[in-house]
Amino acid sequence: MPPKITDSRPNPDAAVHTVEEQTASGARRIVATYAEDLVDGVTLMCMLGIEPRGLVYKQFAEDYETELAEAGEDEASAKKATKKTAKKAAKKSTKKTTKKAAKKTAKKASKKATKKTAKKATKKSTKKTTKKAAKKTASDEE
Repeated sequence: MPPKITDSRPNPDAAVHTVEEQTASGARRIVATYAEDLVDGVTLMCMLGIEPRGLVYKQFAEDYETELAEAGEDEASAKKATKKTAKKAAKKSTKKTTKKAAKKTAKKASKKATKKTAKKATKKSTKKTTKKAAKKTASDEE
C-alpha cells in the first residue's frame, strides 16, 4: 500500500499567481510613470492587461466623460476668475520685484559707503602713525 499523501505541499498555481501580481504591479508603476494623464495611464494598463482588480474600462470612460461634461459647464466661469487672479498676481509680482531691486541697490550703496569710510579711516590712522614716527625720529636725531 502506498504512503498517504497529505495537503501539506504548496500549491504551485498559487505561487504563479503571486508572481504574476508582482509583475503586474511593477508594470503598473512603470505605465503610471510614463503616462501623460489619468486617461492615458488607465488606457495603457487596460491594453496591456495589467489593470487593477475591479477596474472596468467602459465604466471608467463613461464616468470620465460625465466629469468632463460637468467641468465644461463650470469652465466658463473659472476662466474669468483665473484671468482676474492672473492679473492680480502679475501686479503683485512686479511690485515685489521693484521693491527687491530698490532694497538691493540700497544695500549695495550702503556697503560701498561703509567700505569707503573704512578705507579713509585706515588711511588716516596710518598717516598719523607715520607722522608720529617721523617726529620721534626727528626729535631723537636732535
